[in-house]
Amino acid sequence: MHISWLILYEYCFHVNVHVSHHLSFSFHRFVAKSDFYTLVTDHEQHVQSFQGYGGNFIKKAGYSPDAYAQMAIQLAVYRLHGKQVGTYEATQMRPFLHGRTETTRTVSKQSYQFVKCMGMMANFNDNAASSDTKKTLLKNAVKSHVKYIGDAAKGKGVDRHLFGMSMLADEKDGMPDLYSDPVFIRSKTWKVSTSHLTHENIENWGFGEVVPNGLGVAYAVKSDSCIFNVAARKEHGWTERFGHLLEEALLEMKGLHDSTPTSKL
Repeated sequence: MHISWLILYEYCFHVNVHVSHHLSFSFHRFVAKSDFYTLVTDHEQHVQSFQGYGGNFIKKAGYSPDAYAQMAIQLAVYRLHGKQVGTYEATQMRPFLHGRTETTRTVSKQSYQFVKCMGMMANFNDNAASSDTKKTLLKNAVKSHVKYIGDAAKGKGVDRHLFGMSMLADEKDGMPDLYSDPVFIRSKTWKVSTSHLTHENIENWGFGEVVPNGLGVAYAVKSDSCIFNVAARKEHGWTERFGHLLEEALLEMKGLHDSTPTSKL
């Protein structure tokens, strides 16, 4: 009789453990699904399919399509927030074995001078002198961005090195003061994260924001169009407005190269 009760006890114990594990797995799966649903429903996405022009015109005008698109993003960001904010562009490091990405920082003295001169409101009726000034600043901003991308692709960026140094810092010596500097922290708060992928077989794709109060911008510069996929949290209501500002910026930037003023569409 004693043996029978012992067998029954062991059987019940194993059953309870199995049920407990099953319930634990079911609970965690429920929580994961709930978190995923909340994450998805908290976001909104807007696709801005700009059909005014694309890489053909941009290259003919003497610009890098990627850098030109980045300046359009900067102008739209400036008009959305009233200032420039930390902007990240993923840059491939393919020359290196197992190379992944480095950060290209779009905000520069040159991009600031460009967006500052363009102003908070679009102006499609500049005189020739004003247009020439803005065009020169655009060329400088694009040139600066192209150089940064080239350096980053060669391992001459700063962010991966700074990250590596932070990983090497030990508790005894502490983190260098640089990492707690407010300007450094602000510069690494990527309120705009961007990534460029242009391929004939890919029409559209996404790239999410990396901070709660940020924007994620995936974009492609095709021959005669520019596609932007803008993602952000719904609470901000930014995506559609930002798409409009992008289109406005691209039209205004092209107008700088027209012999006659361009009317806003």
